[in-house]
Amino acid sequence: MISSRISKIVSFALFCAFTSVFAGPGLADGAAKFLGNIPVDGEVPSDFTEYWNQISPDRECVWAQVEENRGEYDFSKCDAIYNWAKQNGVLFKFRTLVWGSQYPGWIRNLNVEETKEAITAWFDAVAGHYPDLEMIDVVAEAGRPSQNQYHSGFGVNNHFIEALGGDNDGDYNFVTTAFKMARERWPDAILIYNDFNTFQWQRDVGIKLINTIRRNGAPVDGYGLQAHDLMTTGSGPKTCLNIDMLKRFLQEIIDSTQIPLYITEYDIESIDDKIQEQCYSEQFPLFMEEENIAGITLWGYIYGKTWLSCEGQAEGCSGIIKDGVDRSAMTWLKQYFAEHKADTKNKWILTSEFPGEKPTETGNKDSTIQNPPLAISNACHLQAKTLQAYDVFDLNGVRLGRLRAYTMDEAVSILKNTSDIKVQGVYMLRSVRNGTVKSVRIQQ
Repeated sequence: MISSRISKIVSFALFCAFTSVFAGPGLADGAAKFLGNIPVDGEVPSDFTEYWNQISPDRECVWAQVEENRGEYDFSKCDAIYNWAKQNGVLFKFRTLVWGSQYPGWIRNLNVEETKEAITAWFDAVAGHYPDLEMIDVVAEAGRPSQNQYHSGFGVNNHFIEALGGDNDGDYNFVTTAFKMARERWPDAILIYNDFNTFQWQRDVGIKLINTIRRNGAPVDGYGLQAHDLMTTGSGPKTCLNIDMLKRFLQEIIDSTQIPLYITEYDIESIDDKIQEQCYSEQFPLFMEEENIAGITLWGYIYGKTWLSCEGQAEGCSGIIKDGVDRSAMTWLKQYFAEHKADTKNKWILTSEFPGEKPTETGNKDSTIQNPPLAISNACHLQAKTLQAYDVFDLNGVRLGRLRAYTMDEAVSILKNTSDIKVQGVYMLRSVRNGTVKSVRIQQ
């Protein structure tokens, strides 16, 4: 069951397309999903909040950094980012609890039981230090493209897999166990699985992993798609992945997993400003306007300070600000958000695709009110992740609009607390999914 905190953070709107629920800094102030980034050289730049309202540490919080010597925990680098985020109203995601590429070297000397003890102690240490985490990358890069080979070093000079319950021919029990351990310690956090090569080349690997661990009972709340694979490959110059192909890939992931998605490490590797801008202008609206995507995190923004080098042509070539000047992709990004500004007056919104429609179960399809003035405004542009839709009717059977929430109780709460209903009285909520009806009394 999705918690109220997940409802608040994953959609930040619960129902709306692009409204002012995500109040805070950055270009996406007021959007229904966040737009984030990472620190630069371990520090948060002074201009961060001009652009971004979510932050993911790079490697400042990974196990290898925090517990270099067994039993000695140094959270100082992670603290610097966590505390800054809290002070500046920026959403913080902890990254990462279990990752086959980032763990202390002393792990290699442990047997299975000792490894299990070490992992448990690590989880406990993080939970003790950060008990109120809202978003966590629990496991990263555990995809299994072939037998006993994983995207990162699970099982290579370590006993992670056996210590966490094994992997019987790809059942990912070790991933499931890690999520269960995380839920025990953070009952309200959004727990995310994160991996790479999940769009172009190994969609099936990521889809299979997500569906397998969910069948196993893993309390996974989101699927992080690193999105480093959104350009063409081959011997010629890199160009943008065909947008129709990307749409098809994304829809396959959505249809196959039915879980909130996060774009976790978006970057476009190009020294050609025009190509980079083209990729942003084609791909970014797809991600922002897809209701199943809950947030987007860019993987660096300062040219020369990102991890990509355009095959050795230029270090940090995916950056979108170069020598203090916006590259054309950054110019486009600013313009995009300027053109899709939220309605800052409305804290939530009901969409109204069919004004004046009466509920079909009344048997009265001949509405006497054609296109009536809407009690609920409609100023949304971009979609947020939603799980269920609920239509709202007045006592005359006139459909006022549609709200989105995770449960009927949540929909009732949203309706009761809106200021957009101007007339007190009884209203009816009806689930679009199963037809369940609930009466709601609104008092002004």
